[in-house]
Amino acid sequence: MFAVLFIGAYAAYKHFSGLDPLKVDPQVLVNTILRTEKLDKLSKMLPSQESNILFQFLLVADSHNDNANLKKAISQAKQAYPDLQFIIGLGDYTDVGTKEELKKAKNEFDLSNLRYFLLVGDHDLWDARNRELVATSNFKEVFGLSYQSFTFKDFRFILLNNADNYLGIEGDQQEWIALELDKAKIDGAKGIFIFVHEPLFHPSSEHVMGSVESKLKLQAKSLIFQLKAVGVLKIFAGDIHYFSEYEEPETKLSMVTAGAVGIARNPQSPRFAVVSVREDGSTKMEDVEIK
Repeated sequence: MFAVLFIGAYAAYKHFSGLDPLKVDPQVLVNTILRTEKLDKLSKMLPSQESNILFQFLLVADSHNDNANLKKAISQAKQAYPDLQFIIGLGDYTDVGTKEELKKAKNEFDLSNLRYFLLVGDHDLWDARNRELVATSNFKEVFGLSYQSFTFKDFRFILLNNADNYLGIEGDQQEWIALELDKAKIDGAKGIFIFVHEPLFHPSSEHVMGSVESKLKLQAKSLIFQLKAVGVLKIFAGDIHYFSEYEEPETKLSMVTAGAVGIARNPQSPRFAVVSVREDGSTKMEDVEIK
């Protein structure tokens, strides 16, 4: 009987998270699960880098219409981290991407009194696509841009739209990405941070770019090498409903996935992340449970 219960729990966990707990990379386990008291004590013994923190920002992902939790996440983050400079959203603020759903999510971001920069998630495209419109139509009508960039403290932030499981990153955006990367170099940016909805790679989750349309795996791979070539510091993603930190094995590019704000289909408790950026471009990631 215990075997049956175990198999059922295992199957449900794998289905909803895309993660196979029997295949999880040890590095991911160390970074995300085994945060033991021993490791905490060790970190306290190391020289503090807090004085080198230049700024902090909030990462939210995958609220899926759970706007009550989105509100809690923003409020909790502002109280615990009063120096937050802005919010970056990693997509899937809705279940099916209707304008009504998107507007309700937008209301919570508007009430935050923080600047926010959002990229689109695959769920945010569904309604427009089903009505045979351009998939980003609803999102762009409510939020404006489906991909964008900005500079803060001489660091370049580039938010990409890789949420379309069938089209991937189309030609116009590919040209824009190349121009943005060149511009960051010409302008002498201290570093580049990249944000996507679907992970370009993950060591244990199947929910990555190209999981629906396999040809997009090549596009994701090509993008990884393009970003590595210009010295991107870190790639942030959502979608898998699980917090993890890891490296892409070939390029050693640093990657992060933020856990989900929403409670539905969430193998972890609802959460958000706070990113502290140091003067040298290194980052401190804090995975925070919503209370």
